[in-house]
Amino acid sequence: MKRLALACLATASLLLASCAPMFAAATGLPATPAAAANRIVLDEQVASSVEVAYTAFRTALEVATDAGLIRGERATQMAALDNRAYRLVVATRAAYRAGNASGYLAAAREARTAIEQALGAIRGNP
Repeated sequence: MKRLALACLATASLLLASCAPMFAAATGLPATPAAAANRIVLDEQVASSVEVAYTAFRTALEVATDAGLIRGERATQMAALDNRAYRLVVATRAAYRAGNASGYLAAAREARTAIEQALGAIRGNP
């Protein structure tokens, strides 16, 4: 179980690391229709990476809990981190659907940060 939890953590960390170039490229106005299409694809990839990273985090959390690594006060802390991350993932979805570019990128960045913090807490790095 501990190996599975570590594998889930590693997967989530890699997914979050892959978001960084997408966030860097997702600024400014597109100059051509092709650039606009590429930006839409990029936005979809950012949204997807946030969703997948959250799913990987949740899997790691469940595995760590089942393995007995998270109990008591730490479980309460993890629940709060999970709730925050989930709210930000939902905010990212809503901003993306609304076409709110600045809100979308801000929500995606905040969601990514919240997921990173939650993963760190699973590892024991609050």
